[in-house]
Amino acid sequence: MSGLSLSRRGLSVGMPVVVLLAATSPQLHAQIAFQGGGIATMSEHRVDAGSGVEQSSGTLLGAEGTLFIGSRFELFAHAAGGKLTADSAAAEDRDVGEVELRASLLTVPWLALDAGISSRSYTTALVRQRWTAVRFGGEARLAFVGGGITGLVRAELLPSVSVSGLEKPSRAFAAGAGLEWRVGVLMLGLRYELERYDFPTVAGVQRREQLSTLTAQAGVRLGRLIAP
Repeated sequence: MSGLSLSRRGLSVGMPVVVLLAATSPQLHAQIAFQGGGIATMSEHRVDAGSGVEQSSGTLLGAEGTLFIGSRFELFAHAAGGKLTADSAAAEDRDVGEVELRASLLTVPWLALDAGISSRSYTTALVRQRWTAVRFGGEARLAFVGGGITGLVRAELLPSVSVSGLEKPSRAFAAGAGLEWRVGVLMLGLRYELERYDFPTVAGVQRREQLSTLTAQAGVRLGRLIAP
């Protein structure tokens, strides 16, 4: 799948840089931490192409990991896949696979600005549709209950989206909110996310697509960050 090849290329470029920095700087090495684990996502996909809403839903399984470099830089990777089952007469069953790579800078302890790229494929019995998107956004992280729980609110603009077989969307954005709970090295998370794509009007019909997800995550955090 093209998304997996994208993931391998990104990791092959990024990891040697991280390893080199860690090897040449004892202080930075002490500041590197990793958080990773498995995810289960309930997904609902809706398409309105002028002839009624096509709706499908299902569960995706995958993994996520974040590499923390010092107290300000983060590298995030996501991969998941599964099957969406048709919930309306006009929809089709489809297999879904997706990957995302993202780099973040914490401008202040509670606000991260990020940039990344994602790739997703929808495969039916007859055709495979590929989506590739460049993403820019930010995430507010609000700690409470003694810092053991963190509330998350994020928003993204997708200024460049390519879709095989379709024109590029004229507008695309994403938003989400969630909670993370940490106890020692263990981490549990729950988040809701929404992606919306509006396409140019063709022959008087405007295509709209929407993907909503509810993701549960369980993982561990290894290493300890040291304030600079």
